[in-house]
Amino acid sequence: MKPLLLAALVLLSANASAEGQIASLVSFQSAAARPDTADGQKNVTSILDASMEYTLPENISFYGGFSFVIGETFESSVSLGSRFYSATPAFQIFPGIPMWSFLGGGVSFLDDTVFYPEAGFRVATSDASRLDVFVRILNSSSETYDRHVMIGAGLTF
Repeated sequence: MKPLLLAALVLLSANASAEGQIASLVSFQSAAARPDTADGQKNVTSILDASMEYTLPENISFYGGFSFVIGETFESSVSLGSRFYSATPAFQIFPGIPMWSFLGGGVSFLDDTVFYPEAGFRVATSDASRLDVFVRILNSSSETYDRHVMIGAGLTF
């Protein structure tokens, strides 16, 4: 019970306001392009992720958590990944709201292992939260997950 309470405390108290910290990362992805399987099924429609992210001072982050896949069937999995953020903000939307670019990749352990590269932007919405907008391309040996283009948005707090 103590590890569960510690995990809940870390989840609620973590923030992403500085490098070298742990943050909660929640994201939703929707399929922008998804091929049909041989039997005509539409496969994955959306993915919901709940993860913890650790950002190093070198602008590299590592994240891991749980993914819930919604499609022809419901699945859950463990997901792991990493991102490399630009050292300085790519540009600012409004004064005081910087935007960083990132490249990354990860793996989800579904019925079949899924690998994905990702690219996106992280916007500083406040001192303690960030908004991520990204694109992922799912790659797998299974046609259920392969060649899916996912557009996603996430919140880090």
